[in-house]
Amino acid sequence: MKISKNKSAFITALLGLVLASCTNQPVANKKTATFKVYGNCGMCEKTIEGSLDVDGISKGDWDKKTKDIVVDYDSTLFSLDDIKERIAAVGYDTDSHRSTEDTYNALHSCCQYKRPE
Repeated sequence: MKISKNKSAFITALLGLVLASCTNQPVANKKTATFKVYGNCGMCEKTIEGSLDVDGISKGDWDKKTKDIVVDYDSTLFSLDDIKERIAAVGYDTDSHRSTEDTYNALHSCCQYKRPE
């Protein structure tokens, strides 16, 4: 079966519109939060952001210079405390949640940041 170039282009454009409309739907309960997460390096960034790689959290972007993370999340699935607990569970202290000593001590030596008091 031979498809003309015009039909092929039309089908491709239509498929693109359908996919774009599916992936760019606004989240009705989307919230954005910015808070401190202590860490040092690119490995820290990967671990911190990776802890938020779950359905319901659409963005977790940590800046190692400022120690700030920006998180976009569905507030019907997560609270801000839930998010901070996820980060603390992988070894990183936030402005209000502290990782356990064992989890912190298990971090690679370059990731062991000066813990806030």
